[in-house]
Amino acid sequence: MPTVGILGAGAMGAGIAQVAATAGWDVRLIDVDPATATAAITGIEKRIERSVAKGRMTCEQGKTLMQRLHASVMTDLNNCDLFIEAIVEDLNIKVAAMTPAIEVLPESAIIATNTSSLSVSELGERIGQPARTCGMHFFNPAPIMKLVEVVRGKSTDDALLDRVADIAASWGKQVARCADTPGFIVNRVARPYYLEAFRCLEDGVADPATIDDAMRSIGGFRMGPFELTDFIGHDVNTATTRSVWEQWDRPSRLSPSATQERLVSDGTLGKKSGCGVYDWSGDSPVCVLRPPQDGRTASDGLSGPASEFCLKATIDSDSAAKASDAQRIVFTRILLAVLNEAAWAAHDGVAEPADIDIAMRAGVNYPRGPFAWSQDIGESVVSETLRALDDSVDDGRFSPPG
Repeated sequence: MPTVGILGAGAMGAGIAQVAATAGWDVRLIDVDPATATAAITGIEKRIERSVAKGRMTCEQGKTLMQRLHASVMTDLNNCDLFIEAIVEDLNIKVAAMTPAIEVLPESAIIATNTSSLSVSELGERIGQPARTCGMHFFNPAPIMKLVEVVRGKSTDDALLDRVADIAASWGKQVARCADTPGFIVNRVARPYYLEAFRCLEDGVADPATIDDAMRSIGGFRMGPFELTDFIGHDVNTATTRSVWEQWDRPSRLSPSATQERLVSDGTLGKKSGCGVYDWSGDSPVCVLRPPQDGRTASDGLSGPASEFCLKATIDSDSAAKASDAQRIVFTRILLAVLNEAAWAAHDGVAEPADIDIAMRAGVNYPRGPFAWSQDIGESVVSETLRALDDSVDDGRFSPPG
């Protein structure tokens, strides 16, 4: 039976442990606090019991799965085929915690980090194992979310990366390969979904509820950008935005939203604080953030291009036909910002278009991958509408690569 050691028994580490055990791997779960690892396995057991009760697996399957999970210590890593680090996002802490594991692991063991924001290459160098270190970025909750970003460090062995991709696929995950760049795929390409929504609000095009409705009804997105950022937490979302923006040399496309940063400074972080863009204290959310009175209107010469674009890009033609001019402009601006960022990511060598499409569908549940969507719309329509949008702004954020 193949064996995986997992360092970190928080929500992510426990989730990965459940995924691996479900796939038939023996799991050694380690935490600086042994009681945390034990509690994590107890939590997994409760989830498995619920699955059995709902008929998703048999009682015998549940018992067999639990027998693969072990609360362990570092010395138990001596026969691991794979080691995954899933602790706090601090490079110094990761290095200090992983170094004792390196001394115990077999020389053939793969070393993977679940980091979402740190350099895989630097981590591999600092632990002295650049060739066998890679990124294996799961999404939370790991047992439910289908994506794993397999991240290639500058010195990662190609054959090792192939093995990691095969392992992730055998665990039931969809794999998107990418380079070791800030934000990898999802945390970069998804930025404009939130940022352009805030810009539409700041320009006075529409209020948040109208913007959210446009992206759901016309675009087929499961959640609008404002309700999604309220769920994520504006503190988390802005921190990711600022990190990606800084590390990519501050392109205007990824510039943080002053409005969103004010929400953070005011302590209105979203659902977890009770209020963000929406007030979540009642039975249903109530929008509390309003467009500025002096913002621009929806009649900025974009009605024609937006209407044509929506006809080609919509998931639901009836919803697009019933939408207001403001909603069509909102949808056009936000979706094209995402499609353009995907093009920039491919241009910058982050990943191949096919991997970007997999990542955005499996990682954030987009109804289509950006490149497939662009192809469905038609490259000429995408290019012409991008030019119209670029002419309407003064910061160049709709400029395509090349």
